[in-house]
Amino acid sequence: MPVIGQLLTGYCAKNRQIDLFMNAVYKLLLGLLFCLPVQAQPDLAKNSQTVRRTFAEYDEEILYFGKRNQYFTVRTLLKNGSLFRQDSYQLLPQTLPNGFRLDSLSRIFRYGPTKIMYLTGKPYITCEYKDDILHGPFMVFYEDGSIKRKEYYRNGRITQSSCFTVDGVKEACTPFYQSAQFLGKPNDLSAYMKQKLGPLVDGERIRRVTATLAINEIGQVTGIGVLLNTNVSENTKMPEAVSYVQQVIRNMPEWTPEKLNWKPAFNDGKATASTCVLTVFRVYGSLQYSMFYRL
Repeated sequence: MPVIGQLLTGYCAKNRQIDLFMNAVYKLLLGLLFCLPVQAQPDLAKNSQTVRRTFAEYDEEILYFGKRNQYFTVRTLLKNGSLFRQDSYQLLPQTLPNGFRLDSLSRIFRYGPTKIMYLTGKPYITCEYKDDILHGPFMVFYEDGSIKRKEYYRNGRITQSSCFTVDGVKEACTPFYQSAQFLGKPNDLSAYMKQKLGPLVDGERIRRVTATLAINEIGQVTGIGVLLNTNVSENTKMPEAVSYVQQVIRNMPEWTPEKLNWKPAFNDGKATASTCVLTVFRVYGSLQYSMFYRL
């Protein structure tokens, strides 16, 4: 974010911890996956279908319902007791009717209403999910309660969209979330990565290199995480390989002179931090390259 820092600067300046938390939550506005945080300390307050969890900056209430508790709602509460967000999920069985077994994350789908609030307690976003994708109305509000964006989704696709200024005047809509963008030519980047990493990814010692780039709000790469798919016997050489991959990315030329290589992601019209995942791998001996973005 700091999307929340720009939306609610005054409040968050008074409480940096809440600012950091809100920052993280807003980066997950559309929530791609859900995972209960492992650092939570349960306060042991359980009432058959309700679990309460206590964190340093906020609390959670998880309410299970349905004949087999296959649905649950997660309410995120600030320390003053006010609701910050509410999310709805469906819990699939461990084994599907076709015999396929699901892991713990794959079992959890967004299903039902989601609501995110301003610190004032007024709604910021309300939307509906079905089978883990947007389905139904998607509404965004200004802090005074007036409508900023009114859209309708069907199976993840927008069918209607209207946007409004603070004064209620209708205006052209831009996508609510726009991913980061590489500002050079994709073919040039692909050729560079293959040239520099091709000898490393030989398909035997190292089968795949995945680099995760942290891109900040102005398009700078602020961190590079590297994951190698390797032959176990080569693990002792991995630190050198990781450092080499990081160096290759840091030394990437400016594809447009005097300009950063990346355009930052935008969320609700505000620049936000995001990540780009670059992968170089071999398939039947042929060197391949892929790139995708995520929050």
